[in-house]
Amino acid sequence: MKKRSPNQLKPFLAIAYYSLKAQLRNRATVFFGFVFPLMFIAIFGLFGSNSLNVSIGIPADQQNGPVYQALSGIKAVNIVSGSEDELDDKLTQGRLAGVLLSDKGVANPRLFISQANAQQAAAASSIVSGVVDKLNLRVANIQNPPIKLDIEEVSGRTFRFIDFFLPGMIGFALLSTAITSTAFGLIFLKKTLVLKRIFATPTKGLTILFGQGTARLVVVLAQTLVIVLVGILAYKFSLVHGALTLAEMLVLSVIGLISFLGFGLFIAGIAADENTAAPIANLVTLPQFLVAGTFFPIDALPSWVQPVVKLLPLSFFNTAMRKITVEGHFLDQMVWELVGLAVWAVIAYIVSSRTFRWE
Repeated sequence: MKKRSPNQLKPFLAIAYYSLKAQLRNRATVFFGFVFPLMFIAIFGLFGSNSLNVSIGIPADQQNGPVYQALSGIKAVNIVSGSEDELDDKLTQGRLAGVLLSDKGVANPRLFISQANAQQAAAASSIVSGVVDKLNLRVANIQNPPIKLDIEEVSGRTFRFIDFFLPGMIGFALLSTAITSTAFGLIFLKKTLVLKRIFATPTKGLTILFGQGTARLVVVLAQTLVIVLVGILAYKFSLVHGALTLAEMLVLSVIGLISFLGFGLFIAGIAADENTAAPIANLVTLPQFLVAGTFFPIDALPSWVQPVVKLLPLSFFNTAMRKITVEGHFLDQMVWELVGLAVWAVIAYIVSSRTFRWE
């Protein structure tokens, strides 16, 4: 008579429940999964928009004339007062985009810039040059110049730093849970012989892994919801398509967790104890936290390193998450990012299947 395979549902639910309970009792998991991202959001969420703001220094006794009047009417220009010496010091330190002087008559202003802040210097030169060109046309009584720029304003959503930073914190929390928590959790179960006791029952290895993964799935979904909720309530973080955008974020978090779990299994397989696992986990996670678009844009890196960085698993996740939250895209519009996550998942699970040991 054929022997029936034991039902795996009960051990699966038990493993998932106690694994979830262990994670919530683990201070490191709670701190790096919930508290740490929220601390960063609380700090960096205070930053305003990424709109251009050019600071131009003009001595208080020279704040007159048509050039000054025109500059003071431009929203992107911040006029800074002070003595010439004070403004020169700020300019050389890169704290000012330029210093405008008109000590030889308001008709011949001079703009001083510094390479201490090349981007701001270029912006100041462009703005002041544009103002002077318009004034020259007015003085020359030229009403219709041969080349005229027509400017039309279209509606758009203000992009603030929280719109960039919050998706990165979701990626940070997810990678920490998927890799560090998984690796340390399984190593603990092996060291305490819990896995050995479980295998004394009819429970299968895949049931254990699915139970562990399910517990982390619950944690990841909770992390995403908490981070988004705090962003909405505290910093007016906006969901482009409302509940649909939130649903897309949750689905992407599930995909990201599945992709990253293989790395945690790999570390748990090759590490003998927590002391061995810690540096390996840091070697996998820390470079991605620093360069994969978590805290600052990948575009800010040198151009020669960007193609390599964009191939990191966390880069694919962060890019996809920002496409959902900032650009209002849906998952079917980000094939490249999903393929990238899938490729990394296949690589990680293949390697972990060859290295993972239950004892």
